[in-house]
Amino acid sequence: MLNDLYHWLSRHRWPALLWTLLILLACSWPGRDLPSAPVAGFDKVVHIGLFVGWSFLWLVALPGRGTWVVLAGIAYGIFLEFYQQWLPFDRSFDWWDAAADALGVLIGYLLFYFSQRYFSVYRGEL
Repeated sequence: MLNDLYHWLSRHRWPALLWTLLILLACSWPGRDLPSAPVAGFDKVVHIGLFVGWSFLWLVALPGRGTWVVLAGIAYGIFLEFYQQWLPFDRSFDWWDAAADALGVLIGYLLFYFSQRYFSVYRGEL
């Protein structure tokens, strides 16, 4: 079943694009409307999780472009922080959020890299 999903994702780019847009939407939401974090630093866990999914989806959709995807993911995370600073409501730039995004991208890359042993879709280099 996972192999079927993996193969399906490798043939469609729209899930990765949709995930990219959902991250943008989430980062555009006014901070005062977001629920409070259950523990300190929880927002960093959310950032990591969002970008693990982002990088994994793009790596599956664009095989052989691992370096490009990692650099684009880090740039996207930094862009989002500047974007939040420009919003007219209570969002701000946070280097720690950008660092969490970058960490998520790298974890997603590692997840993709090690998943290659278990899925028969890819045979080339990252």
